[in-house]
Amino acid sequence: MSNSEWNDAEANLLPEKVEELESKKEIPKDTKRTRIVVVGLGMVGISFIEKLMKFDVKRREYDIVVIGEEPHLAYNRVGLTSFFQHREVENLYLNPKEWYSSMPEGSLNCHLNTLVTEINTSDKTVKTSAGDTVPYDILVLATGSDAVLPRHTPGHDAKGVFVYRTIDDLQKLIEFSSTKKGTTGAVVGGGLLGLEAAKAMMDLEEFGKVKLIERNRWVLSRQLDADAGAMVVEQVRALGLDVLLSKRVGRIKTDAENNVTGVKFEDGEEMECSCICFAIGIKARDELARKAGIKCADRGGGIVINADLSTSNPDIYAIGECASWENQTFGLIAPGVEMADVLAFNLTQAKAHSPRKFKRPDLSTKLKLLGVEVASFGDFFADRDGPKELPAKRHGGKKEGAIETKDRVRNLTEGPPPPPVKALIYKDPFTQVYKKYLFTMDGKYLLGGMMIGDTKDYVKLVPMVKNQKPIEVPPSEFIVGANKGGEDDGDDLADDTQICSCHNVLKGDVTRAVKDGTCKSIGDVKSCTKAGTGCGGCMPLVTTIFNKTMASMGQEVKNHLCPHFEYSRADLFNIIYVKKLQSFPEIMKECGKDPNSVGCEACKPTIGSILASLFNKHIIDDPDRRGLQETNDKFLANIQRNGTFSVVPRVAGGEITPDKLIIIGTVAKKYNLYTKITGGQRIDMFGAKKEDLINIWTELIDG
Repeated sequence: MSNSEWNDAEANLLPEKVEELESKKEIPKDTKRTRIVVVGLGMVGISFIEKLMKFDVKRREYDIVVIGEEPHLAYNRVGLTSFFQHREVENLYLNPKEWYSSMPEGSLNCHLNTLVTEINTSDKTVKTSAGDTVPYDILVLATGSDAVLPRHTPGHDAKGVFVYRTIDDLQKLIEFSSTKKGTTGAVVGGGLLGLEAAKAMMDLEEFGKVKLIERNRWVLSRQLDADAGAMVVEQVRALGLDVLLSKRVGRIKTDAENNVTGVKFEDGEEMECSCICFAIGIKARDELARKAGIKCADRGGGIVINADLSTSNPDIYAIGECASWENQTFGLIAPGVEMADVLAFNLTQAKAHSPRKFKRPDLSTKLKLLGVEVASFGDFFADRDGPKELPAKRHGGKKEGAIETKDRVRNLTEGPPPPPVKALIYKDPFTQVYKKYLFTMDGKYLLGGMMIGDTKDYVKLVPMVKNQKPIEVPPSEFIVGANKGGEDDGDDLADDTQICSCHNVLKGDVTRAVKDGTCKSIGDVKSCTKAGTGCGGCMPLVTTIFNKTMASMGQEVKNHLCPHFEYSRADLFNIIYVKKLQSFPEIMKECGKDPNSVGCEACKPTIGSILASLFNKHIIDDPDRRGLQETNDKFLANIQRNGTFSVVPRVAGGEITPDKLIIIGTVAKKYNLYTKITGGQRIDMFGAKKEDLINIWTELIDG
């Protein structure tokens, strides 16, 4: 296809656009605008597109052509695990289909299921797997990364070997697991991705057992030290995940039909399994750039970029996991989003403002894996590896704690000096809480740290590290203050405090959007700032900041249930009661903003609760109603902080026969449940695993 033919055809990419053009009987012509071709429609690629179009909305200097290899629009890879529960790709989309076709005509043209096979830097074109030639003025490579598959391991190509990276990977795993009910599934890799993959395989509820294989002595070894990692291991084992530590896969055992039958470790031990999912890391996708002669890193891979995200070739940029900055590639979303922000700003605002540079990114992370809250921030391994950077003294000069060159030479024979940092550690094995904060030797500066179990102070501590301001309280108060209880309301946070690490959203971004009238609801805040659209862990704080900002302006803080209903729970209860609405579609049609909406995780359990209260129907009687229930209702048990459940058999008036008391004791002993008498004169049994709940209730009811 020629350049001119591509110009005429590129609007025919989304079905909505096709219908629109056919009705108008017109085809967009070539324009004088600068054409940006983006290769890759992942989270970083769409972030760049959104930011560029936002900056360019008035001048309209650019037209964007984005070419995505996958058949799906940009989706939330951070929330990939949730796909095993809802099985709806659209639920993961970062923007609905309508968003793409609603852009000004010709400004955004999206090609899906298309692989870019070649870059011709001399005539500034790219070729696709369909044989098309696409011209560009500026080329942005956002090709991301591939999951690493150890091809040196015998049996890596067997039936039942998977990686955990894309929706296609998950769909293949789902289809395969349905044929292996009750067998053992294995995950290789105990990092962030490995724990996510293990949770996904457990959520399938097809495997009788899921085992995690990790070559180190603890999990999350890139974020946690040995004590913290060991605590996480203890918690995930309590959730039913079998963790094998200090194990390396030697080969994958197969049968005559090349099906996976087990694993043989390098130490000679063997393990049976029918499925193996590798989550041992990622590799930057730089093959397209290498083929075009663009400079790539020899060690570790990745397209070499400068501080302005430019590559060795003029008018070609690289962002995200495919980019190598100072011989580093980043597997987290936050650095990629920052790259997208810098590049979009420089392409649109550099004429009036100083160009921005990509600086050392903040690799702080706060996640909830298998029900376990984990966070690491700042220079969290400063006590192990030595600090990467120490705050400068106020009067200037040498940085505190810096080691002179002559001292380093002397230490070659005497051994390395201890890192110029001190650690403050709090460990509570009863509540499974671990905190480790690293300070300079004088205790005046916080350098970094890690947390397990209780991570609510994370949002306050990260800016302390970033700003490198001296702390005004004794270090011990960081632990004492953390145990005062209560949720953070955000009042004492500065505007430059990062509240969403996935999309690098500051508190000031939210408050300004509310104060200037741009955002009048939580849904508006998520759409405008992207806060809460990644892992979602920041939403309680974002909601609090939104409500307090609205109240400070004298604005009404709406107590709407969620973006789908402009009513409070009490209002919905009364409407459903008066109109006798008995199904979710009826309620959405009568009360919802969009009659065709399927709701969200806020409104569905609430409506399920209202229906149960009003009409007292059993939740499993109606399959449509079953999908509305929250976890506690769905499993007939109360989920605890560590992911286990508590079971509370009904004991009317606290009166119970000896035989029934024996049954409860027998079940509690069999399933290793901790028991206590509740204030309601019932027996509460704690520590039940999800896979045991059916058997527990069956034995209780039969007894």
